[in-house]
Amino acid sequence: MEKYTVDVKRIIWLDKESLEAEVKFEINGKEMYAFCHPCKLAKIGNEVVTFNILEENISDSSFLEGNPEKRKGMVPDNGSKWRYYCYGQITSIHPVWVDCGDIKFTLGDWINDERVIGSFVYFVISRLDIAPLE
Repeated sequence: MEKYTVDVKRIIWLDKESLEAEVKFEINGKEMYAFCHPCKLAKIGNEVVTFNILEENISDSSFLEGNPEKRKGMVPDNGSKWRYYCYGQITSIHPVWVDCGDIKFTLGDWINDERVIGSFVYFVISRLDIAPLE
């Protein structure tokens, strides 16, 4: 599990009773949004957090061929604050880890060909989740 220090800018309660919130944060100078449940972020300011994702299904060919520019980064969707188009590089398999620049994600254990390590890939996050490190 990767841990990151982020600057929490705002916690927007969606349902305070069930501790569901939208969190606006900054990482490496970039502002982003994520869903948080249960939201146990204590304050605005620096927090050590982890990220999880819900990944959209895309074809293997889109995953492996969708990043010909060899980019690393996350592009927010204009229609949904928690949805991101992700460009990154596979750093390992078993499980698959993809370095998207500011954040690294694990995408399960579904690739067996070690030749893909170092490949640049594309995937879509339908929901970025953030949680404080406990």
